[in-house]
Amino acid sequence: MIYRKVRVLALVMLTLLIVFTSGCTGAETSEPTEDVQVVTLVGYLIGSPPAGLKDVLNELNAKLIKDLQVRIDLRYIGWGELAARYPLVLTSDDTADFIFASNWTYYTQIAAQGGFREITPEMMKNYMPLHYKATDQQAWEQAEIGGKIYMIPSASPDLKVPVTLIRGDLRKKYGLTEIKRFTDLAPYLEAVKTNEPNMVPIRVDKQYDFSKTHSNLQWELGPAVVDLITTTNGFSGVFTSWDSSDGAVLSIFDEPLKRSFLQAGKIVKDWYDRGYINHDAIANKVRSKDSFEQGLSAVAFGNSNDIQSTLANAEQKGWEVEIIPTLSSKGTYIADPFVNNGVALPADSKHAELTMRMLDLIMEDPVYSRLVYFGIEGKNYVLQGGEIAMPPGTSADKNDYPPDAAGFWFTNKSEYPPFAAWSEVYREHRKQIGSMLVPYRYSSFNFNAEPIKGELEQINQAAIQYLNPLLGGMVPDVNQAFNQMQKAVIDAGFPKVINEARRQAHSYMLQEDAVQGSAQIMNQEE
Repeated sequence: MIYRKVRVLALVMLTLLIVFTSGCTGAETSEPTEDVQVVTLVGYLIGSPPAGLKDVLNELNAKLIKDLQVRIDLRYIGWGELAARYPLVLTSDDTADFIFASNWTYYTQIAAQGGFREITPEMMKNYMPLHYKATDQQAWEQAEIGGKIYMIPSASPDLKVPVTLIRGDLRKKYGLTEIKRFTDLAPYLEAVKTNEPNMVPIRVDKQYDFSKTHSNLQWELGPAVVDLITTTNGFSGVFTSWDSSDGAVLSIFDEPLKRSFLQAGKIVKDWYDRGYINHDAIANKVRSKDSFEQGLSAVAFGNSNDIQSTLANAEQKGWEVEIIPTLSSKGTYIADPFVNNGVALPADSKHAELTMRMLDLIMEDPVYSRLVYFGIEGKNYVLQGGEIAMPPGTSADKNDYPPDAAGFWFTNKSEYPPFAAWSEVYREHRKQIGSMLVPYRYSSFNFNAEPIKGELEQINQAAIQYLNPLLGGMVPDVNQAFNQMQKAVIDAGFPKVINEARRQAHSYMLQEDAVQGSAQIMNQEE
């Protein structure tokens, strides 16, 4: 193995050892390292580091040094800089060894441009046997682009839906009826605006939350759609509905999508004008759920997984939080594909084999996996009756390493126990998630952007200038703003883009139908 060869080399070349080990920084360990060359692996995750990350990294690196003679130098790409910085990490002079990858962080586009290293079955069998064994074949099919694979998907898709949290105690205080749909939120927002001077009803950030108000409204007003080309980041104007099985490719400029898009835009503008939405959203870097925990926002956007610490912290403060699943008009949402969470190796990664051995432990070894996801046992959590609980004398709001907060979202979460602190409201929500999820016709579709790369870049720039203000309610006239956006996007090459999208989508559906037909014949023969 490579790291054993390195160890032998280190024993012979003592001078080189001193140079390398003096250059390594980070976790201290009691394990003797005089005869071991420790390789530092640089990794990038999304979000921001929790306060307790240093302690967890110290323990993680001590284990990695002992088991693999490697340590991790972990860095973060903030939500507010995702679009600008993520691609730069892969083209900068500072070599990265691994980076969070997913269908919502430009996987298809970057892979098509050669930004990620190819992952072969042989590599997985040799360097990640635990994860290879745990991962369904469908995961690799979803990650395939042009016949090759460029990411390591999670072995367990998240069981989650988008949700909106509101303060149930405030809703009851002002005599409002139960709210089950996002489109029914206005009376609650008005009550908060009128009676809670220290709160902005909806306080969004410039990246994660910014378009959530519009999309939540538009999904309920229908049709509920997802961008076929760029998923949740960027904009192409090309959409498909997850409630439709026909696979139709929709243009934002045609019915039935245009009507609901404009209707949602007018509601967002009304809420913005009334002061229901913060007017500094274009610059704000604080997510709504963080503002919610601080008592500065009456609404929090998130999903079934990442709201857990928010619910726990709210409970500590005596607040009653209610969960509103933000779904389509039919009460559905797309079941997460395997590629919703994963990790990739940059094309110029210098330590591919070592990185994969390290990832195999983090993704599948229970000791490593729980450490990166939950923190240090006894400090950040304890196992109590088969459930995850807070250590005696501590509370969720004092936990400096909340579950799910550090960005290791590609671990095998199907192996995790439930939380002792889950409220009855949350436990009930989790029971209902399965009934909300529907399969998506394009779950394994990876768009090849190469033929229209230039057009997509121009369309995205037009969207930044003309679409974003509309999504945030910051325009004088929604119809006029939409028309300006439409002209700019069409001038940037939209007709070519949607034609190419329809061509690729049609080819994909023919292949999928052929595969399903073959499977049905085989089942009948059996």
